[in-house]
Amino acid sequence: MKPLRVGVIGLGFIGLLHARILHELSEAQLVAVADIDAEATANAASLYGCAAYSSYEEMITAEQLDAVTICAPDASHEPAATFAATHNLAVLLEKPIANTAMEALAIQRETSSSGTRLMIGHLLHFDPRYAQLRDAAASGRLGEIIHLYFRRTNPRTNGRRLGGKVSIFWYIGIHDIEMMLACAGSKPVSAFARQVSKVNADIGCEDSVFAMIEFENGAIGVVELSWALPENAALGINTYAEVVGRNAASYVNILDQGISIITDGEVLYPDTLHWPEYNGQVQGDLRQELQHFVTATLSGTPYITDTENAIEAVRVVEACFESIRDGLPVAID
Repeated sequence: MKPLRVGVIGLGFIGLLHARILHELSEAQLVAVADIDAEATANAASLYGCAAYSSYEEMITAEQLDAVTICAPDASHEPAATFAATHNLAVLLEKPIANTAMEALAIQRETSSSGTRLMIGHLLHFDPRYAQLRDAAASGRLGEIIHLYFRRTNPRTNGRRLGGKVSIFWYIGIHDIEMMLACAGSKPVSAFARQVSKVNADIGCEDSVFAMIEFENGAIGVVELSWALPENAALGINTYAEVVGRNAASYVNILDQGISIITDGEVLYPDTLHWPEYNGQVQGDLRQELQHFVTATLSGTPYITDTENAIEAVRVVEACFESIRDGLPVAID
């Protein structure tokens, strides 16, 4: 089978990882990269022997591609995905699918009408801990779902680094909201959210948010998000998930991932699953996500992530923003 010829759109932190992993995968060929940052594209081209472009339109038009991965800023998702779909390319679109339900639906319509394939890059589906949590709920092993609780917290360094350019909901919260929907097995019907901003008030950004989500089947979910923790590297990945059903309960609890590095000044808990580098390659969930996209696209088999859930997660975030603004629960259509 010929390798999947892929182009990467956007060479920020995640885009550069996409480019490197695709270069390392035997089933894929990294053909080209596109970004407005000429230095970034030149470096990627030099490292991975691919072509470099300043725009995705130029790259898609000039190269014989089978697929693209879109790692550009959220506002670029709809035009980039639509352009790729009109050129019959399979699309791996980094989360969130879009920042509005209207844009998300437009992406879905265009890929559906053109007959091209769309996969949303929700990384937790490739984390073995969250994947087993999802499967336990989806299989019925937990029984009828009663409640769900998801927490994701970061040191304040993360929010400060982004300088108020993106909401905590879009940057980290969308992971847990989408996974909650996958575990709930029911449509969300309302959301009530509150936020506090003290540490990050000067950049117009949330410190912490809490959201309560009600589901059609009567289950209740709570999402807790924060990037106001102390600036301590040990708190870099601090997450928790709890799904309780009539028959059983399941938990994910992440802080110490099985390795500690202790110095005179700090304790480090290195990431061992998202995109750790060892044995000369990037490993972990992100590699599995890209491997799955390549393999499923080549074979024509279904993608693991669900586009409908990705869209529903955007609706939930929109309802949370409205609830924070008005101080009331908001119905989710």
